[in-house]
Amino acid sequence: MSERDGWLGRAAEAARIAADRGDLWLPGALGSLPYLAWLPLLLTVAGAPRTSDVAFLGAGLFSSDLFPFNLVLIATLAALGVLVAVLVAALAEASLLRSGEPAVVRPLIHDVEAVFSVMLVAALPSVGAAAAVINGVIAVAPGEFGSPDLGVPLALRIALHLVPLLVLLAVLAWLGQAVAAIAIRRAVARHALPVGKAIRAGLHDIARHPLRRLGLALVALLADLLAVVLAVVVLGALWAPIGADLRGGHLISPSALLLLVGFVAIWLAIILAFGALHVWVSTWWSLELGATVDVGRTEAEEARP
Repeated sequence: MSERDGWLGRAAEAARIAADRGDLWLPGALGSLPYLAWLPLLLTVAGAPRTSDVAFLGAGLFSSDLFPFNLVLIATLAALGVLVAVLVAALAEASLLRSGEPAVVRPLIHDVEAVFSVMLVAALPSVGAAAAVINGVIAVAPGEFGSPDLGVPLALRIALHLVPLLVLLAVLAWLGQAVAAIAIRRAVARHALPVGKAIRAGLHDIARHPLRRLGLALVALLADLLAVVLAVVVLGALWAPIGADLRGGHLISPSALLLLVGFVAIWLAIILAFGALHVWVSTWWSLELGATVDVGRTEAEEARP
């Protein structure tokens, strides 16, 4: 059995390719930024919202003279932001998949449109579940705000009321990731399928190989979450002295500036690490599916008999 024969063997081969192809880390980082790579910086610098912040924001929104139009505006802006993020991710993924395909004759915009369409269609069930979760939070939160403090954090008390919806959201996001990964490669292959047929091909492929496909999607999801946790720990340790200086009004002190420069450098290195992780997962999917778009092959390897 060769190294690429087997699920774990292809994972190891994808890791080797990702390590050797540093030129793919930048498009990989671009694809990771709209997904989860932005989260560690936000959690480190802005911090998680406090209960008082959420209560103040909610009271301001519902008591405003513009209610409910202010909520409609926020939802519209959020939807536009999601569309832009998906478009950036589609551009990065299309560039990544095309990077190892020799003599690509179709325009890049074709692949971007296909990847963008697949991502949107695959995300629709998760979006619906997310909307149900938001509606559940709106229904439950007012009662929890007024309940006596029993030593349980507010977010946890609200989440306990929404366990079935949260589980459904997690399962749909997991399935959507698997379907999208397969359908994207069917939609940008040399014999590309239309988006609808590519989605159906993804569903049929998962039905034929549920353990391997869903297992890969689960590993990718857990790897991303682990990367976020590690990044938050590293950035949090670096930000602690900077935050102390900023709270003390020492923004222009030499020590604060040096620490800030180091923090930015480490954050950029973490973004590249997210890019390498994205390349690993993307390459593993291509190897697992036997896709004609192989991001890992260099020109020298293509010339070999």
